[in-house]
Amino acid sequence: MDSYERRSRFVHRFATPLTTLNAGLALLERYLAETNANSAQIAEVMGLLNRSATRLGSAIDVLQEYMFDHATGIQVIIPDEVLAQRPQQANHAPAEVANSALPKYPPDIDTSKPCVLLIEDSQTYRAVVSARLTQSGYNVVTAPDGMAGLDLARAYQPVAIILDLMLPHLNGEQVAFVLGEDPETKHIPIIIYTGLEATQTEKLELDPRLQIIRKDEALDRLPIMVSELVIKSRKKTIAELLVIEDDQEIQQVVSQGLSNAGYSITVTTSGEEGLRLAMRQPFDLIMLDLMLPDIDGWTVLRQLRERTQTATTPLMLVSALGKPEEKVRGFQLGADDYITKPFDWNELLARISASLRRREVEGNANPSTMLPGNRAIERAIAARLDRKQPFVVGYCDLDHFKAYNDQYGFLKGDAIIHQTARIITGAVERSGAAGDFVGHIGGDDFVFLAHPDNVAAICESIIREFDQLAPLYYDIESRQRGFIRQNDREGNPKQFPFVSISIGVVSSLNHQITHFAEFGDLAADVKKRAKAHKGSVYLIETGDQATVKVAS
Repeated sequence: MDSYERRSRFVHRFATPLTTLNAGLALLERYLAETNANSAQIAEVMGLLNRSATRLGSAIDVLQEYMFDHATGIQVIIPDEVLAQRPQQANHAPAEVANSALPKYPPDIDTSKPCVLLIEDSQTYRAVVSARLTQSGYNVVTAPDGMAGLDLARAYQPVAIILDLMLPHLNGEQVAFVLGEDPETKHIPIIIYTGLEATQTEKLELDPRLQIIRKDEALDRLPIMVSELVIKSRKKTIAELLVIEDDQEIQQVVSQGLSNAGYSITVTTSGEEGLRLAMRQPFDLIMLDLMLPDIDGWTVLRQLRERTQTATTPLMLVSALGKPEEKVRGFQLGADDYITKPFDWNELLARISASLRRREVEGNANPSTMLPGNRAIERAIAARLDRKQPFVVGYCDLDHFKAYNDQYGFLKGDAIIHQTARIITGAVERSGAAGDFVGHIGGDDFVFLAHPDNVAAICESIIREFDQLAPLYYDIESRQRGFIRQNDREGNPKQFPFVSISIGVVSSLNHQITHFAEFGDLAADVKKRAKAHKGSVYLIETGDQATVKVAS
């Protein structure tokens, strides 16, 4: 056993259970937050556990610092003055304080070697993984948290990013989303590595495009994964397709053929898994077999059309049933195309190409976010009015977005628009009810339709996540200042705060409305009043009065 392997085994013996402990604490914290089950006593216990985990991490760092090779194994000699030092306590400063310092960039890297960015808060794992990747011929740049990682990714443009899932302050899922939307970094492949089991990572509903690896496998597999991802990222794909098909032979033929045609393919054998994948990633087209082993394709089709994320996604039904009544049923439920088995390969390619072309010119969805657009919003409001169903319209608008766009350009602005769409849709999914609706009017204007009982929780969730993620799209100097400098509409120099979100809410319970246009006018007026307040707020109109709130 060589020196490197001996050291790695020694560190992993201690670091692996600590990783599991940290991951379990993070999952427990998320569960407590989602169920509102927290209390002063629980918070005290969680604080104690987190502080103890931090102290264990510091102890492992000490072991690593003072270990050295011995003829028969590893020897550790820790000086008395180190043993006498008081263990470091966990830092519980707010995220905006903890991440405000400028990252310490390494010196200019050797451009003859590809650069990999490792975002990992554990000093132990940073050292071990960096050594392994360096041995494989990569330059490794490291960051201790997500904020520094974002800055380094923009500065160094690495060929790949390795990202710990359980980071402090900003978790790996949030960092991965920003990296995937920012035009400066969206082309960089990302590997998520974690101490969680596969069943636990599935519950987090990560974007399936992310590569996921367990930490105990990382040393052996990471160099190979990085190499494969770099090669794959250089191949341009036409579109991303989801194929829901349980026949393995058809899976292989379709997957291989469509991949050769330039498409990126995700395949699943069950309807339930297909629905989960479609919620976690926007696909350009979904191919759906009607005969599935768990739930029938008709049910999958209906649920895909009921959900905001997939309401406008081109959907092609594939079936051995070619009767006219079956096709009619499919089109009535919202399918865009129907092809019968056995199908001609050239016909399938032509139909997919035609569906994708129609999507580009279809006016029913906003081309930036692919959320339902103005006509779909009108129909959704009109349908609720016809059913005399109580509902609210939440009109969301970004503040100071023009100044951001002028400073950073429209591509960066689009990234914030995409982020906003994701945040609103996620909040409605979590806190709303089945059948709720999210639409994109255009630019930085969005609406959601929900039940009056759920609107406060939806607005709270939107504001909380928006204010956490929006600063990540600014450069380091602007984040430290807390504002950007731009000319106002009259051309006068002015300081603009970070982009925030204002939400105006109008309820059908407070008005006798017979046409959707009346709702639009009311919501626009309430939204305008919300924008008069500084920062992210939501304003709920209640008859002659309105209540303004910020997220707690």
